[in-house]
Amino acid sequence: MKFLRAKLKTQLAVINAFSKIVIILIAVFVLPLIVRTISIREMDNQLIDKLDQVYLLIEELGIEEFIDIETNPMGFGSYNILKEEYVSIEISSDTILSEHIESTQRMVDEDILNYRIISATFEYDGYFYLLEIGKSTATIMLFEKNLKNYTFLFLIILLALSVIFDLTITQILLRPFELIIKKLKSNTHPSKFNYKKTITSTSDFNYLEDSMHQLMKKIETAFNEEREYIGNISHEILTPVSIIRSKLENFSASTNLSHEDAVKIYQIKITLGRLTKLVRSLLLLSRIENKEYLFNENVKINEVIKNVQAEIYERIEIKEISLEISLSQKDYKLNGNRELIHMMIYNLINNAIRYTPEHGKIKLITKSSAHHYTIIIKDSGVGISKEDLPYIFDRFKKYKSGTNNFGLGLALVKKICDYHDIEITVNSELNEGTCFTLTFNHI
Repeated sequence: MKFLRAKLKTQLAVINAFSKIVIILIAVFVLPLIVRTISIREMDNQLIDKLDQVYLLIEELGIEEFIDIETNPMGFGSYNILKEEYVSIEISSDTILSEHIESTQRMVDEDILNYRIISATFEYDGYFYLLEIGKSTATIMLFEKNLKNYTFLFLIILLALSVIFDLTITQILLRPFELIIKKLKSNTHPSKFNYKKTITSTSDFNYLEDSMHQLMKKIETAFNEEREYIGNISHEILTPVSIIRSKLENFSASTNLSHEDAVKIYQIKITLGRLTKLVRSLLLLSRIENKEYLFNENVKINEVIKNVQAEIYERIEIKEISLEISLSQKDYKLNGNRELIHMMIYNLINNAIRYTPEHGKIKLITKSSAHHYTIIIKDSGVGISKEDLPYIFDRFKKYKSGTNNFGLGLALVKKICDYHDIEITVNSELNEGTCFTLTFNHI
C-alpha cells in the first residue's frame, strides 16, 4: 500500500482515521442487522409463549369460547387498538399438525401491515383448526432505523474525538523526533553540532539520536582531518613552488636565453602562478571553514565595489567590455571581514569577465530597501546550461557538456556568502548570459 509523501504524524493520523471510518461503516450497517436478528429471535420466543398461553386457554375454556362451527364458521379474530398484535382461529382444511413462524403481510382495515406470525394447526374434538398469532414488525423496523441514525451520529462524534486525541498523542510522541531533526537541520558546521541528549521515553528515538551523534562525530573527525591535510599540504606545496619560481627568475636574469627558451620559461612561470593561486584558494577555503576570519570590520559595500572596479579596470579595457555600475545612494555597511567581501565581489566580476566575449556587457547594480540590500551582477556571456546550474558552487565540478570545470572561484564565493549569512542565487541561459544576485538580510 502506497501513501502520499507526508510527515509521519500525518500518515499515522490518516491511517487511524481510515481504520475508524471502516469500523464506523461496519458498525452502521452490521449493528442494525445484528439488533434486528436478536429482536426477531426475541419476538419469536414471545410468539411461542403466547401460543402456549392460547393453548392453555382453549383447554380451560374450550374452543367454543372462541369459535363455533355452527354459528360462526368464519372464525375468531382479535386485534389490539394499535394493530400491533392479533390472534385468529379458523377452521383448517389441512389435517397435518404443524407449527411454523414467518414474516408476512396482512391487510387490516384496508392497511397492509408487516407481521411476524406463528401459525399452528391443531386438532380439537375431531376438528382441525388454524391458529395464528402475529406481532407487528414496524416497531423493530423503526428501532432499526433510529439505531442506524443514532449509531452513525455517535460514531462520527467518536471519530472526531478520537482523531483529535490521536493527533494530540502523536504530536506529543513525535515531538522528540522533531527536535532531533530540527537540531540536525539547524547545524551549520560539524564543530558546532549540539550533542545534548533530547529528552524522550521512546527507545527508537534514543537509538536514532545516538546513531546520529556517532555519525556527526565521525563527520567532524573526517572534516578536521581533511582541513588539516589541506592546510598542511598547501603550505608544503607553496614552499617548493616559491623556490622554483625564484630559481627560474635568477636563471632568466643570469643567462642569455633564446627566444624559444624565454617563452618556455614564461609559460612555466604562468603555470606556477596558477598553481600558487590554486593552493592559496585551498588555504583560504580551509581558513573560512575553520572560522579563522574575524567579524570585526565595518565594511562599506559601495567602497569595496569601487576598489574592485579599479583593480579589474585593465582586464575590462583589454577585452573592450562595457562595465556599467549603478550604486544605490544609501551605502550599505556590513559587519564582517573586508578581505573576504572584496574577494567575493572580485570573483563574481572576474568570472563575468572570463565568460563574456569581447565587446560584451556587464552590469553591476545595488539596491536598497527597508528590509534588504541587493547586489546584482549580470553579464552577456556564454551562460550556463540548466544541467550544469545546480553544480556551479561545487569545487572542481566538471561541466556535463564539456571538459572544463567550475574551479574554486564560485566555491569560494558561496563559502564567503554562507560565512556572512548572505543569500546568493543565480539565473542563467545558454548564449544569453548569467545573473548573480546577492541579498544581505541584516539591514
